[in-house]
Amino acid sequence: MKLNLSPAVERYQLIPSAGEDDPGIAIHARPALTAVIEDAKADDSLIAYADEIRAMVEAGEDAEASAEVIRSKGRVGLMFARALARRVIERWEGVEDADGSPAPVTPDRVDAFLDIAPIYDAFTSVYLVRWLTVQREKNVSAPSLNGTSAGAPTIAATATASAPNARAGRSGRKPKKAD
Repeated sequence: MKLNLSPAVERYQLIPSAGEDDPGIAIHARPALTAVIEDAKADDSLIAYADEIRAMVEAGEDAEASAEVIRSKGRVGLMFARALARRVIERWEGVEDADGSPAPVTPDRVDAFLDIAPIYDAFTSVYLVRWLTVQREKNVSAPSLNGTSAGAPTIAATATASAPNARAGRSGRKPKKAD
């Protein structure tokens, strides 16, 4: 992990350029440091949604509440991404209003921006994953590599040659008598 003491705005290319006439889509965003992430977690929309789910469960609306809780995982992810994006995106490239002029960054436009599935996916995979990985590594250790065993060194010795086959011979079972 590189410790960056300058919380400067960085450019993140969300959608690659498709040529000279298409710049793609990029955001210029501040780092999602702990204070920003915790502030996003306490966003009013997330708190209100949690209260709504809690009220459904407490009211005994079991079937409806269960279905809503299952659906809520994805919805909460989107709500968190919106809350965080509203706090970190300073400007963007390739985002226009209906009249073709560059769209200003406002909370409503950020929410609409993330409502577009490929943009949401790109925001989470390009920007958000970097900061959530850092958040997960709170014990100040290096992040584990991807893969089943990439992050862990081998500590066990290799197995010796396989055991010999069992002797072929008489079985301890008595044969059945024919009727």
